[in-house]
Amino acid sequence: MKTRSKFKIKNLLWATDFSNESKSCLSYIGFFNRKINAKNYAIYVLPKFSDWVYEAAFFSNEDLFKEIEKTKKKSMTKMLSLSRDQKIDFKAKILEGIASEEIVNFADSKKIDIIFAGRRGISELEQILVGSTTSRIIRRSNVPAFVVPKTKRNVSVKKILTPVDFDSSLLSELKYSIILASQLKAKLYVAHISEFFNYRVPVLEKDKLANLINKKIEGVAKEFNFHIENIFHDIGEAAQKIVEISKKEEMDLIVMTSHQRKGVEKFFLGSVTEKVLMASDIPLLIVPSSYSIS
Repeated sequence: MKTRSKFKIKNLLWATDFSNESKSCLSYIGFFNRKINAKNYAIYVLPKFSDWVYEAAFFSNEDLFKEIEKTKKKSMTKMLSLSRDQKIDFKAKILEGIASEEIVNFADSKKIDIIFAGRRGISELEQILVGSTTSRIIRRSNVPAFVVPKTKRNVSVKKILTPVDFDSSLLSELKYSIILASQLKAKLYVAHISEFFNYRVPVLEKDKLANLINKKIEGVAKEFNFHIENIFHDIGEAAQKIVEISKKEEMDLIVMTSHQRKGVEKFFLGSVTEKVLMASDIPLLIVPSSYSIS
């Protein structure tokens, strides 16, 4: 039985720190606006320092309040100026606090469908031990995050690549990609990477596995009455192969899931998604593994 999901992408959030990568998000938001009827929000988060920082800076309460308000006005002016330049109508807001927490909370409160953020790196060591604001958003967000890298390129989403690993029976990344490709009128390609490495697997067994994978992918697509352009099969280190396929086939966007972690694990990078995020020169749209599409 063919089904048509009621899910539609309607609310977009630009989480900005005014870096060049963050500004690059605007072209993609503009592209989405031309394809779908979206409501746009923009947010900038001022850091909230401890009292001892203010005392060390010799701020009086009155001076501090004036400085904060001055910074807020400057930030709002900058956001609205960029909005006019890109011809995007934003509902803009300035908040104070820890950026990743405020952004995730704001996204939940406004029922945001996609958070747009720049892949703004800090030092390599800090990324490994702590992670940038964008990394924290990916780990904590309940909604997909569209992450834009440094590389300049033509802004278009005509070809989408979605790797699947079948660790989850939900296949949320595939279902989300089908809906996204349908709304953007883009072609969807799927990749499955087997990490056999040096194990010798008979050709017939590989073919049998590929056929089973194809049937499962095509079965999901059929539920949505959608056609997948091609299914790629490869063997090796997953992140490397995904990046290689995206370059060779000239993809515009990669859609992957994030596997949210808790405790000590959340401070260390290393998942396939995070490796692709750091290596890819095209945007990644990262869908939480628990994300529900109805």
